Amino acid sequence: SSGINAEYGGSVFTLGSFSMLWGPWNHLMHLTKRARLPFTVSYFSTLFLTIYTAMVMKSTLLTVFCACGQFVALLWYVFSYVPGGVTGLKFFTKLFSKAVMKKAQSTLPI
Repeated sequence: SSGINAEYGGSVFTLGSFSMLWGPWNHLMHLTKRARLPFTVSYFSTLFLTIYTAMVMKSTLLTVFCACGQFVALLWYVFSYVPGGVTGLKFFTKLFSKAVMKKAQSTLPI
């Protein structure tokens, strides 16, 4: 329960920080724009599902699955607002995947 509260609190603070930077009304209007609706729906549905699966269903596996979905949606949100965020994310993904593949090829007999 305390892990869910911490995750929920972190989510509220992350969204709240953008609201304070832009103003709550402007941020709300931005979240409900047509281009942002996929994020808004995915993020808030996974947030609700994470809490529901943890508190009501008490299913650890479903809670972890929903929490991962929520984390991905939140990363999508944050990286889309940071200047160069998407480009930086692609760069670091390529960099780390190459490093992992190189290490895997040198250590695993494939």
